[in-house]
Amino acid sequence: MENQVSVETAAMSLSDKVMNVFASPSELFDSVAKSEKQASNYVIPLLLSIIVGVVFTFVVFSQPAIQNQMQEQQMKGFKKQITERKITQEQMEKAMEYSKPGSPIFLIFGAGGVIVVNILMLYLFALGFLLIGKFGFKSTASYGKHVEVVGLGMYVMVVSSLITMAMVVAMGSLHASPSLALFVSNFDPMNTMHKVLGAVNILTFWYLAVVAIGMSKLWNVSTAKAIAGVGGAWVVWTAITTQLSFGM
Repeated sequence: MENQVSVETAAMSLSDKVMNVFASPSELFDSVAKSEKQASNYVIPLLLSIIVGVVFTFVVFSQPAIQNQMQEQQMKGFKKQITERKITQEQMEKAMEYSKPGSPIFLIFGAGGVIVVNILMLYLFALGFLLIGKFGFKSTASYGKHVEVVGLGMYVMVVSSLITMAMVVAMGSLHASPSLALFVSNFDPMNTMHKVLGAVNILTFWYLAVVAIGMSKLWNVSTAKAIAGVGGAWVVWTAITTQLSFGM
């Protein structure tokens, strides 16, 4: 039976894999977990995610409204640094010149950041889930298999990026997304609570659900347990990225 599944997986076309990520992730990841390693499972979605991320950067930061919002945020941050005597007025003006939203330098660095972030997300997320599976559920699945599952999950991130880009352009807000941040009239990226509300995003939960289904197959546990493991990792990640102290 196992050999039969492996043959079926090897014969699965790229279009079938992409379709199953959205339509039948359980079936897809069950096959992936039992098959030989296939680099296309993570290379193709990684490249696609990078391409869409670069498009997102150029489209979003070509919008005048978004450029103004970004400049206001930069100004607030620089003024705070001046008040704390971390930089001088002259240094702020020079930094503003080189980091002007929509400028060629800004877009080049933005595109470069997209490439680095996507690669780090693929391999670091896979490493994190590997450790959770190994120490939390005694999983023996290889690191490569975790990379494949996280990679296939990036197809969801691609769709999420396109949806978010459409919302940002349509609403003229840098922080537009299908999250609880929509209920915040004046979103402040320096406000911890606002950042938490922004993290509670339907698209993020969609991605986490797909990855959790994949991890349940690698870890050989129920989907509920995998969701608990993946969800716990998300809570820790959100706490770090939003700089929550939990009262400490």
